[in-house]
Amino acid sequence: MTVETPPSGMAGMAGYGSFLDENPVDTAWLQALSSLTVELRSWGLEARMDGVVGAVDAIAHMPVRRSQRVVLRPHRGRLWWWLRWSEYHSATAPLTPVGDTRRASRRIVRVLELP
Repeated sequence: MTVETPPSGMAGMAGYGSFLDENPVDTAWLQALSSLTVELRSWGLEARMDGVVGAVDAIAHMPVRRSQRVVLRPHRGRLWWWLRWSEYHSATAPLTPVGDTRRASRRIVRVLELP
């Protein structure tokens, strides 16, 4: 499987994965990032949004500082959240469809709780 990344400085995707991708500066793309950021913060996590690459970084500070990056990428013809494993920078795994921020955030919290 090949995952394309956007050209430098472009807040979209190189290939179309869903209606959110059609306009690289579409507010829907940023809304998806913002929605996950808000959801993660409701779990008590620090969350940082990167609109250029389409990513959200979730950071837990207790008991130790841990972080997890989640990126927007196409999957099965739709836009999905993907986990990017921090210890393997290029390894990703599909998490949830972009609209399911509650389930995505719950899974991210579980990943951050792993020993």
